[in-house]
Amino acid sequence: MHSAPRLPRHHLPTEQRCGLGCHRAVGVAFLWGAALFVGGLVAVGFRPPVTGVAWAGATETGAAQGEAVVAGDPTPAVIAGLIAGLGDSDFQRRESAAAALKAIGPAAVDALLAAAELDDDLEVALRARWLADAIPLEMPHDISEVARLLESYKQRDFRLRVRVLQRLLRVDDNAGIEALARVVRLDRTVIGSREAAALLVGEWRPDDPWWPEMATRASVGLGTSARPTAAFVRGVIAFSQATDQQARDAALQASGAALALLDRVAADESQPIQQGDGGDEELEDEAGSATTARPFQRCQIRMLLAAGKRDEALAVASQLLEASWTGQAGSNAVMATVDWLVWGVEVGLSEIVDRLHTARPDLVAGEPLVGFAAALAERSRGNADRAATLADKAFAGLRVAVPGRRGSERMQAAVLLARWGCPDWAMRVYTAVVDDATAVPIEFVLTATFGAEYLHEMERDDEATAFLGRLLDKDRARKDVDAEQTLSQIGRDYRATLARLRFFASSAAAARGDSAGCRAALEDALRSSSKDVDSLIALYRLPDNTPDQQADALRRVNEALRQIDNEIQALDHGANDYNEYAWLVANTQGDAEKATRYSKQSLAFVFDSSSYLDTLAHCRAAAGDLAGAIRWQSLARRHEPHNETIRKNLLRFQEMAAKATPTP
Repeated sequence: MHSAPRLPRHHLPTEQRCGLGCHRAVGVAFLWGAALFVGGLVAVGFRPPVTGVAWAGATETGAAQGEAVVAGDPTPAVIAGLIAGLGDSDFQRRESAAAALKAIGPAAVDALLAAAELDDDLEVALRARWLADAIPLEMPHDISEVARLLESYKQRDFRLRVRVLQRLLRVDDNAGIEALARVVRLDRTVIGSREAAALLVGEWRPDDPWWPEMATRASVGLGTSARPTAAFVRGVIAFSQATDQQARDAALQASGAALALLDRVAADESQPIQQGDGGDEELEDEAGSATTARPFQRCQIRMLLAAGKRDEALAVASQLLEASWTGQAGSNAVMATVDWLVWGVEVGLSEIVDRLHTARPDLVAGEPLVGFAAALAERSRGNADRAATLADKAFAGLRVAVPGRRGSERMQAAVLLARWGCPDWAMRVYTAVVDDATAVPIEFVLTATFGAEYLHEMERDDEATAFLGRLLDKDRARKDVDAEQTLSQIGRDYRATLARLRFFASSAAAARGDSAGCRAALEDALRSSSKDVDSLIALYRLPDNTPDQQADALRRVNEALRQIDNEIQALDHGANDYNEYAWLVANTQGDAEKATRYSKQSLAFVFDSSSYLDTLAHCRAAAGDLAGAIRWQSLARRHEPHNETIRKNLLRFQEMAAKATPTP
């Protein structure tokens, strides 16, 4: 009998095989066996992948029976044997095994996908993946929005597929969570499964009130999947549901075993795992740069902290901080180091800065952003003097912008410091740039506008007015900077920026109790830009409006809504236009349902933007859904924990909900 040529086998590099116990036969089987022995994977209902080597004894039986096996209820052993048969040296046996697995259908999908990711035999992996391709993501009970998203997920552009996954995560009432977990289970690519899993585990926090329902829905979507991504999500769910230390330890063990396999699969991502027209190879190339182990590593550290294993969490976080500068170079290493260090501070592991001081003092001294992050860590530890010294050195080391660049290191530092909750350091940098007569025009203009908005956010509106006045006030502005021309270069409208200046002045007047000055400044703002939504909202809400003034304010609001909507429809504007329409309706009056739809559209452009989440929360509150308002505002707060405006809005929604709840 003639046999068609087979694809060659490939094995893991030596250093990876050693970590798994040598070779496939003992490597993966040993890892799963060990994990099952300690009880971790059993505790979360996890099953080992049924691949060719693991069930080699079933090969003869499964392949020989061919399509006859589908007459009964195929056992895991039979399915494993058929999968092993996909790599048989005999062409007819390979074809027979494939036909039988195809006839079995969905019952074989978990084993097929596990083999596609974990089997060292390339032919088994390829054939398993081809067979799994036919399994649909959709289910009959999916709501229409979820069904539409899953249909659009079939497109080949990786970035657009990620956007679909993000939207599934944020469907109202968690209706997309089961489908998102289904992607973890069924996506034919490693990267798609990883992206979906990363989004799910990124939602977990100890005592998060919304997680239990998400976990229940995710468990349904994961089914019996044995993929490492599914195993990790299942471990997080088990940990969140554990009621004693033994159960928490078992879940940690299970998620740790899954994380080890995720690392192995990540190491193999450069291997082409699908042949075709080139699209999948492009997808894998995109995956290599777009997906890392970071969300899973950080989730594991959070679980260690929640389990009371702080020393272990600190050790892991310190190792990962060090890996951030050893695995990359240049600006990538700087930003990765800053990111890990700041995240460590956020979760209460500021001590990881000690590893930085010991191993890379040159980074602290030579890279201002790293220096500021180290200063933040020392401040959070209560080391105020050392923090101030580090901040001074970082400030002195900031490099000025060069002509032709839109951004600058100084402005980047100011924005980051504001986000980290360091207003004194942030304003020191903002002010230094505005005071610098040699700052290039674009740096000067961006810094003036960003700094003023930050001061307004902190309700320091007199200072915000003065700060932006350094750009727009003709008596105080730099004579060598053409504000209108420079604003145009960076895509900002001069009259809209002038309206912001006057809006800040109105807010300052209101804070002083100067109602006449407030109204006059608002009128000036709206003469500059009739669509300045914050000025329209403030005018609509003035407490001393007469009936005629209130009617006029509403007329202006409706006219602005009409103009914004016309621009959206005619020009398909971006996220900000959708957000401004929604924000204006939510804070005045209008079609709340449409405002909510537009707000969600803005978030489809920019996933989890804190300001856009804030808008959606206001839309839900305007529609009477205070529970939804609190949910979305809490998400905004999670992303910007130091933003005072977001904090106050969340508190206000919580107070409104408490008043609306009947007292028992």
